[in-house]
Amino acid sequence: MSTLEAYNMAFRNGLELEDDVVLEEMKLGESTEWDSIGHMTLIAEIEDAFDVYIDSDEMTEFHSYQSGIALLQRLGVDIQS
Repeated sequence: MSTLEAYNMAFRNGLELEDDVVLEEMKLGESTEWDSIGHMTLIAEIEDAFDVYIDSDEMTEFHSYQSGIALLQRLGVDIQS
């Protein structure tokens, strides 16, 4: 499994998303799934999937699908398909 596939799986599992949801359009607070509780669940899924720690400052920077990829890249994860 590629790192991009692992990221997508963490996103779908963490937010309990259906397969037809376009992940690239997801933003915090713009869907019922990605609320404050969903955000913490998503963070935990991503931390587990990539063996990283996301601190509270980084959590606030993570507000969209794309910003999550940028955050993981800053943490040393090479996101590739």
